[in-house]
Amino acid sequence: MLAGRRTLRRRGESAAGLAVVATARLTQSDAKPDVSRGNDDPTRQRDLAVGEVAEGAPEAAVVTVMHIRTIAVMAEDAKSPPRTELTLDEIAELLPGTGEIMASVGDCWWKCAYAARGGNWPLAAYFVRRVRSLQRKLAVVRPKYSGDLAAFEEQHIAPALAACDAGDLRGFDRAFAAATDKANELHVKWAKPYIRWTLPDEPPRDLELGPG
Repeated sequence: MLAGRRTLRRRGESAAGLAVVATARLTQSDAKPDVSRGNDDPTRQRDLAVGEVAEGAPEAAVVTVMHIRTIAVMAEDAKSPPRTELTLDEIAELLPGTGEIMASVGDCWWKCAYAARGGNWPLAAYFVRRVRSLQRKLAVVRPKYSGDLAAFEEQHIAPALAACDAGDLRGFDRAFAAATDKANELHVKWAKPYIRWTLPDEPPRDLELGPG
């Protein structure tokens, strides 16, 4: 830009009479942008012309050329092909682990106890069935527990569910206590002695636990 002013001053032009004009355009050969593909040469750089033009004296313009790299769009054939299948190992990684399933079991076991104490037997039975369903899923994703879980369902889940269906609070309390003790014994057997489940002192606050 300074070179332009010096040139015009040598010609007797006043710097105050200059109009600063910025122009940015593609040359005729650049009407259709080039996009690099594969291992082709990099995309050509476009020329951005910035000039200082004197009013009434276009021939006095001095053009400074800068290079701005164009961002190329990735060709469709350069993209990775979409994956339509997962391996068995990948599917296994997506399944909930023992900790996630047992946390849900504990939450349901807590709610079924207070629902039974509140006289809401349909809700208590619902949560006992939820425990049964979750433990059946655990037996599928962790087959090493399947034998113990099947025995637990027969000896402890079934009596608790029967007590709910009968509206028998004493029977439910006995089944609930026995099932809780057995679950903690299994934690020891499964090398998790530090997990000892106990019934919280307060009922859950997100449900109506009394009879409907």
